[in-house]
Amino acid sequence: MNLTSFSQYQQLSLDLNISIPFEVTDHEAALLILLQNLDYSDFDIQKKKSGRPNAVDPYTMVLLILYSRTQGRYSSRQVEHLCKRDLFLTQILQGRKAPDHTTIDRFIRRHGNAIDGLFFQVIERLGSLGELSKDIIYQDGTKVESKAGRYSFVWKKATSKNLDKLYRHIEILLSEANNHLGWTLDFKDYDYGLDTLIEQLKGTGKDLIPKRTGRGHRISEVQKLYRDALVYKEKLNRYKDYLSSMVGRNSMSKTDPDATFMRMKDDYMRNGQLKPAYNLQVLVDSGYIVGSLASADRTDYATMIPAIDHMHKSLTWKYSKYCADSGYDSQQNFEYLEEQGVRAYIKPQGYEQEKKRKFRKDIGKKENMTFDADQDCFICTRGKKLEHKYVRTRKNQYGYETTTHIYRCRRGCKTCPTRSACMKRSKAPYKQVQVNNKLAKYHRQALNLITSDEGSEIRVNRSIQAEGAFAQIKANWSFRRFLHSGMSGVHTEWLIMCLAMNAIRLGNRLARNEIGKPFHYRISEETA
Repeated sequence: MNLTSFSQYQQLSLDLNISIPFEVTDHEAALLILLQNLDYSDFDIQKKKSGRPNAVDPYTMVLLILYSRTQGRYSSRQVEHLCKRDLFLTQILQGRKAPDHTTIDRFIRRHGNAIDGLFFQVIERLGSLGELSKDIIYQDGTKVESKAGRYSFVWKKATSKNLDKLYRHIEILLSEANNHLGWTLDFKDYDYGLDTLIEQLKGTGKDLIPKRTGRGHRISEVQKLYRDALVYKEKLNRYKDYLSSMVGRNSMSKTDPDATFMRMKDDYMRNGQLKPAYNLQVLVDSGYIVGSLASADRTDYATMIPAIDHMHKSLTWKYSKYCADSGYDSQQNFEYLEEQGVRAYIKPQGYEQEKKRKFRKDIGKKENMTFDADQDCFICTRGKKLEHKYVRTRKNQYGYETTTHIYRCRRGCKTCPTRSACMKRSKAPYKQVQVNNKLAKYHRQALNLITSDEGSEIRVNRSIQAEGAFAQIKANWSFRRFLHSGMSGVHTEWLIMCLAMNAIRLGNRLARNEIGKPFHYRISEETA
C-alpha cells in the first residue's frame, strides 16, 4: 500500500526524476561529520552461518539511533516508526528496510563497550576540528530516575534486622527437629544446618509434601519441618543477596538491583518520597561532554576519580585544570588531582557560609579563633586555650583514611559568660574543635584559585557549560527516566544521550560559523 491508494483525484504516475538533491540541516550535517569514517570494528559480533544478515551496518544503526535522540524519540518502537516516516532517515537507508524495534534494542544492549569506544572516537574528532580547549574540564552531576518500580525498595537496615530475626527462627526450627527426631543438627552455620535438615528429611522416606492442604487438613510434624526449612532457606538466600548487592549503599530496588533510592528535585508527588535513580556525571569541555560516568552513589564525592581516570585512559591528551562545585570537596579528590598535576578549582563546602555576617560573628567557630602555631593551640574570644589532645584516624565509607586533630579547653567553660553563644546547645563540659590540617591546606589553595580573576571566570563557565548540558538533556528533551535497567545498560543509554547532545552543540556552532574556536565565556568582554 502506498500514497496513491488514498488519492481520489490524481492519476497514477511514474516519476523518473531520481537526481533531486537532498538538503541536510546543520544538525544532520553535524551527525554526519561526527560519525563518518570512524572505526566500527568493535560492533562486529560473530554470527551463526545459518543466521540472518544484519538489517543495517553499525554506522547506519548508530546514525539512526542518534538522530532519533535529537528528535526526542527514545524508545526502540519510536525509532522504528521514525525510520519509516522521516525523510532524512529514508535517505540514509536508501531503500533498505527499516530495522524493527527488537533489532534496535538488541543492538544497544549488546554493544555497550563498542558505544563507549565510539564516544571517545567522536571526542577525538571534535578535538581535531578545534572545538575543544583541552585545558580545563568541568564536572557536574544529576540524578535520573531508574526504570524500576517506585515501590520496589529494599532497605539495608531493615534487611539486617530481618536477617537477625530469621537466624533466631532457624535456631528454633533446628532445635525442634533435634527434639522431635532425635538428631544433632549444628546451630553455628545456618546454611549448613538448613541444608542438612532438608537432606535428612528427604532421607526419612516419609511423604514430605501433603496431598491436601487448607482448612480441616492437618500436616505431620515432619511435613511442617520440611515446609519451614524450605521457606527459611529461600529467605536466607534472598537476604544475603540483598546485602551483597548493597555494599557501600543503604538501599536498592528489587526490579533493578543497581539502582539506589535517592531524593529527587522533581518530586511530582510533593511528599519527599525517595525514588530509584542513578547518579549521572558529565565532564564538559567547551560545551561538549567529553567524559561520563553512571554511579549508584547518592553523593558526588566518589565519582570524580573514576570519571577522570576513564576519560584520560581513552583520550590522547590530559587536562591541566579541573573545576567543580562543593559536592566534590574531599581530601581524597584533592590528593588525586595533586598527584595527576591538575590544578583544582573546587569550591570548599563552607565557602558560601563563611561570607555571611552571621558566620563571621559566631565566636564558637574555629575560623574566628586565634591559632597559636608555637604552642599548637586555639585561643577563644575569652582568652582561654584549646590545647591539642589527641589525633583521631578514621576511614570513610569508601575506605579512605583521614587524620583529624582534636583541640579541647581544660577549664573555664562551665562558668564562661559566653558559653551559650560559643557552645550553643552542646552538653559537653568543655569546648572542643576538630581540625583536618591536610584538608585545610587544600582549602586555602582552592580558595586562592577560585577567588582570583581567572577562577571567577572559570566558575562562571562551569555553571554555563556543565549545568547547560543537563538543561539540554533533561529540560529541553524531557529525558527524565531510563528505558534500560542495570548499570551497564544505563551507562550505554546515557552515552547515547551525550553523543546526541554533542551533535546538537556542533550543529548550532555550524549554523553560526563558529567551528574551530572553542567556547569560553569572557567576563571582561561582557563588562567592558
